[in-house]
Amino acid sequence: MFIKNKLSLKYFDIFLTIIYFILLVVGLLAVYSASYSPAEGVSSLYIRQFYWLILGIITYLLFSIINYRFLIQYIYILYILGVLLLMYVLLTGYISMGAQRWIDFGPFRMQPSEFFKIIWIIMLGRLFSDFNKEKLGIIKIVIKSLLLLPPFLLVFLQPDLGTAGIFVLIWGVVLLFRGIKLRTLITLILLSIMLLILVWGNLHDYQRARVITFINPTSDPFGSGYHIIQSKVAIGSGGIFGKGFLKGTQSQLNFLPEKHTDFVFSVICEEFGFIGGGILIVIFLILFYRIIQIALITKEVNAKILCVSIMSLIFLQTFINMAMTVGLMPVVGIPMPFISYGGSAMITFSSLMGVINSISIRRFNRL
Repeated sequence: MFIKNKLSLKYFDIFLTIIYFILLVVGLLAVYSASYSPAEGVSSLYIRQFYWLILGIITYLLFSIINYRFLIQYIYILYILGVLLLMYVLLTGYISMGAQRWIDFGPFRMQPSEFFKIIWIIMLGRLFSDFNKEKLGIIKIVIKSLLLLPPFLLVFLQPDLGTAGIFVLIWGVVLLFRGIKLRTLITLILLSIMLLILVWGNLHDYQRARVITFINPTSDPFGSGYHIIQSKVAIGSGGIFGKGFLKGTQSQLNFLPEKHTDFVFSVICEEFGFIGGGILIVIFLILFYRIIQIALITKEVNAKILCVSIMSLIFLQTFINMAMTVGLMPVVGIPMPFISYGGSAMITFSSLMGVINSISIRRFNRL
C-alpha cells in the first residue's frame, strides 16, 4: 500500500530524525555565516536556504510516511519522467559557468540531476535485488545496467562530471555489496580505467585546469589555483578552536570563493577550528552508523540496497567536498549534504533520509 492507516508517529526513527535536524541546523548556521554581510545584514541566500530547509523537512516527513516499497514498485514511471527532465535540460536548460544543468523558473532554479539521485538509487534497489554472483558475469551485469546508461550520459553531457562520477561509484558500491566474482571485478576496473582515459580526452579546458591545479595549486595562484589556496588558508587560520562565529577573515572579507556552496566546510573550520570540523565529521559518522544499523535489521534485500546506496551517496559527497577544501581532490563542484547552500540538494537528501526512515519504520514488516 502507498500509506497504511495505522502508521503512527511513534514508529518514526527518533535517533535518525534528531541527527537529520542537527545537520540542518549546522547547515543553516554555516550558510548564514558564509552569506552574512555587516553592511547588508541577513543575506537573501540565507532566507532562501531557510525556505528550502522548511521544504526539505516536509519532503523528509512525506517520504517517511510513503511506503518505500511503493517507490520501488513504480520506479520505472519516475525513471521515464526523470530522463525526460534531463533531456529537457540538455536542450533548453539554463547555462551557468559553462554548464547546462538547471531549469530556470524565475525566482529559483531546479537541478534535475540532483533529483535523479533519488531515482538512480531506487533503480539500483529494483535492478539488483535478485542479483546472484554465481549466475551473473560481466555481460549480464552490463545488460542489467543498460537502463542506467541514458541518465548517466545525459548528466555527463551537461557537463556535470561530479554527479556522473557519483552515479558510477554508487553503482560500483552496490555491486560490491551484492558480491561479484574477482575476474568480473578486475574486468570492471579495467573498463573504468579506459573510461577515465576517454573522459580526460573530452574534458573542457577549465576542467583539465582543475585537475592540474589539484596537483600543483601554486602553478596558477590567481586563477584556477585560487580556490584551493584560499580554502587552505581559511582552514589553517582557524587553528584548534577557530576565530568565532562570523569572525572568519577569509570568509567575511570575501577572499574565499563559493564559500556558501563548495567551500562551506572551510568556513566552518575557520570559525570553529579543528574542533568544530571534527564534531561535524563525528555527526556524519553517527548518521552512517545508524543507517548501517537499519540495513542490518531490515529483512528485505532491496531495502538493504537502498540503505547502502544512500549511505554511499552521503559519504561520497561529504568526503569529496571535505577533500576538495584541503586540496586532496580536484574541485568538482560537489556540495556537502545538508550543509552547503542549494534547494535541489536539500530536497534530494531530505527525501533520501525520508526513505531511510520509511525503511526503519517498516523494518520488521509490520507496516
